[in-house]
Amino acid sequence: MKILIISGFLGAGKTTFIKELIRRTGIRPVVLENEYGRNNIDALDLQQSQQNSGDLKVLEFMEGCVCCTMKDSFVNSVLTIFTGLSPDYLIVEPTGVGRLSNILENLRPLLHGNVSLLRPVVVLSPQTYQQNMAEWPELYRDQVSNAQIVVCSKCEHTPPELMQRVAGQIRELNPNAEILQEHYSTREDGWWRSLIDLSAEDQTIIGDSGEDKALSQIGLSCARLANPAELIQVLEDCLRGEFGHIARAKGTVLVGNEILRFDLADRLYAVTGSDVEKRQCVFIGEELNKLKLCQRMGTTLIKEGYGPANAGARPKRTLRKLETSPRRSE
Repeated sequence: MKILIISGFLGAGKTTFIKELIRRTGIRPVVLENEYGRNNIDALDLQQSQQNSGDLKVLEFMEGCVCCTMKDSFVNSVLTIFTGLSPDYLIVEPTGVGRLSNILENLRPLLHGNVSLLRPVVVLSPQTYQQNMAEWPELYRDQVSNAQIVVCSKCEHTPPELMQRVAGQIRELNPNAEILQEHYSTREDGWWRSLIDLSAEDQTIIGDSGEDKALSQIGLSCARLANPAELIQVLEDCLRGEFGHIARAKGTVLVGNEILRFDLADRLYAVTGSDVEKRQCVFIGEELNKLKLCQRMGTTLIKEGYGPANAGARPKRTLRKLETSPRRSE
């Protein structure tokens, strides 16, 4: 089993990159999603995009962070996948607040015999690279320093001079990394194949004893708003700091009689339609106002384990397989 870690900044587009990787290579891996709290938004998105491929297995590692608070359960989950499913490839998508050095260290005892590590990938947006580094420097330096491949997302219209400047800053942290100075969609199929063929030889783990800022998360279930204008106002207030410092928000909400999906990251947001029936939202950041968010979203908190932001939460279930059959629309 070859293990590929797709790390990346909050909202950088890790799940979108994984979907493109599967499409370009034709592999049918097991995907292990480290979700926030009890939400499974990204896992559902990935599964829905592959509905015609019943052999794609998406597993959720919930209510704990694979890099620290739940590292033993994470290792046991990887072993269970290897012995029970025996896939050719396992793709691990950590949360955006996970330290890549810790994840690599946790996997080290498993890397022998038929289990190997592919070159770790970190996904980031050049447009917000400096802002992210200023806000969470220890966390994102750790991700960049330990990646062997740095992939740029959300950069289709980024000026070449900005791409070169960001590449230079990345090179200072990681002189040996392969850095894409264009959007990954422009790469030929041979490059995509190299991601699943080339092992991480001589992987050096660069740790940092510094402490990260304490990020927390709020999970909401059954959110309901009267009209799209209310949702837009909530997202605008997120950007203005009405609910605390929100670094990432995403979810599905009933707006009138329609389910809408929203995504907020990098000081921008988008609202689209959604075929997913389950309503769930997650807000990630610092000093979050739980009560105010609940009131504005017309709902209550998901029964908490708080995920990676709450190391004291006791998980009720850490590994779950998603349904592979398409959901029925009503």
